[in-house]
Amino acid sequence: MLDAALVLLDSVDSDNATGAGNQQERLSIATIASDLGNFLAGFALGEGSFMIVCRRRADYRCGWKVSAAFNVSQNDIAPLELFRKTLGCGTIRIAGNGGWYFEVNNLGDIQAAVVPFFRRFPLVGRKQTDFELFADAASILAKSPLTDTACREILEIRESLNGGGKRRYTMERILRDYTPNPSR
Repeated sequence: MLDAALVLLDSVDSDNATGAGNQQERLSIATIASDLGNFLAGFALGEGSFMIVCRRRADYRCGWKVSAAFNVSQNDIAPLELFRKTLGCGTIRIAGNGGWYFEVNNLGDIQAAVVPFFRRFPLVGRKQTDFELFADAASILAKSPLTDTACREILEIRESLNGGGKRRYTMERILRDYTPNPSR
């Protein structure tokens, strides 16, 4: 089944890079075969993560860059290539443990490909809850400029993702460092 899916995807692949001017070449989520979509959703259920990433950035108004990211890691690159080709976005790179890492961190791609994909091919259990929180956060992030209230809301969503998970920077730390600029 996967070999057939790769052949199908290769037949719709283009030599052109997928970008804003080339979106008509992106495989439509509605046209993804059910067995392929269900396989990828199941794979993401076990190996994928939906994240809200916070990085210190002095050039940002609040001192932090807040962004959304979806990733899947695996020792075998083939399923990650399948994700990249099916979604028509994202990057694959070598992970620190010698495996591979597929990531979509462009907000436009998250909204145009990742969210619609997992709406069509839903997950189950806690991972579905994480996806819904992630989709909500991506929607808030898309509203620019990000207000102080929206930033706090995204941080609260982040606290609920992945069972609370370990974080490099806690919400308390980010809010402690955060100094809103009253002129904006």
